[in-house]
Amino acid sequence: MAYLFAFFRLLTGIVFLMSAVSKLRGRAAYEEFTVATRALTRLPARPVVALVVTAEVAVAPLLAWPPTMLAGFCVALGLLVAFTVAIVVAMRRGRRVPCRCFGASAVPVGPGHLARNAVLIAAAAAGAVQAGIGAVPAWTGAVPAGLGPAGLAAVALAAGATAVLLSAIGEIAGLFTSSP
Repeated sequence: MAYLFAFFRLLTGIVFLMSAVSKLRGRAAYEEFTVATRALTRLPARPVVALVVTAEVAVAPLLAWPPTMLAGFCVALGLLVAFTVAIVVAMRRGRRVPCRCFGASAVPVGPGHLARNAVLIAAAAAGAVQAGIGAVPAWTGAVPAGLGPAGLAAVALAAGATAVLLSAIGEIAGLFTSSP
């Protein structure tokens, strides 16, 4: 159980850190995200973008500190549900809005993005349940009990690889769909 919880925690933190960094890496990237957000929602884009980026930045530190882990998972879940709703609305309206979740992707939001969000929602929800019921492994020194340094390294590698794969899911799905 310690391995699985560590995986959920690291995966969620890494994904949101990657997402926030991709939006904050420059003014052009931030503006592209603002334009994409404006196309996805009827709310004022600038405050929504600022709120989204602030919340994304907060997820990793919240997950890193044991007393705030549940809050980190809950912030992640709230963001993921909001992103999923925005994607579904865009798809139902026939809008071909590029996903700017992890950078300058030109691939419009679609089923691949929904699948990615479903995986992330499942991971964050499972982590939140474990954190909420107190099934969080105790820490002995620098690593959770039951993992050990090698176990933590293996989990971190798996979480990092999964995060990179999930961040590219739109492009991967685009390889298997035809362009209109």
